[in-house]
Amino acid sequence: MKRVLFISLAVMIALFAASCALFEKPPLLKTVTVDATLEDWETYLYSDADNDSQWGANNEIYKAGILFDENNLYIAGEFTKEEFNNFMVIVDLSGVTGAADTSKHPWNNRKYKFEKGDVDFVIETWGDGYTAWRFTSAEAIEVTGTLASEEVDGKKRIEFAIPLSELGVTDASKLSAKAVFILTGGADDTKQWAGDFYPNQGFEAGDGGYTAPLVIKKTVSNPTK
Repeated sequence: MKRVLFISLAVMIALFAASCALFEKPPLLKTVTVDATLEDWETYLYSDADNDSQWGANNEIYKAGILFDENNLYIAGEFTKEEFNNFMVIVDLSGVTGAADTSKHPWNNRKYKFEKGDVDFVIETWGDGYTAWRFTSAEAIEVTGTLASEEVDGKKRIEFAIPLSELGVTDASKLSAKAVFILTGGADDTKQWAGDFYPNQGFEAGDGGYTAPLVIKKTVSNPTK
């Protein structure tokens, strides 16, 4: 009888601990130094294949990352690009109401949408400069953060931080963020051009021209679900 009671008590304790874990706030992620070294990103920095761009080695994503702490959202990237192509990051933030797609992009030539979720923040960088926007249901508002960049072995490496308050986040302890990283070109009436993605979408083919709007099916999420 004592053995049965002991086992029952152990099971109850385990169930109680599990139920408490369900109600815990998601962990805040780490703080990084915005210096373009990317040395402190650890497991939050992801590597992409160095030969999977539809446009060749001069338009390739090599590394990508997104994380946040209680104050800032951080973006990391290492890439090559030619001409007017850019390294673009599209972000969906939990608890923030954004746009259905990127049609409100001020440059009028970006046509992306998430298969699930909305567009809350977009940054485009060409290496030594950037433009970023907070997307709402009504407009895209230009916002300012901090960019560090350098060129390493012919690759552009960037690190970016922006206050969460600029993006409509009021409680970072309840936040989750998902993102896609794109070596993007422009768009016309029927096609959106993209050379490389992280994570890979599974439909990459041909010359990188896809039916617009291009639907993003796979993303990076933090905290990891």
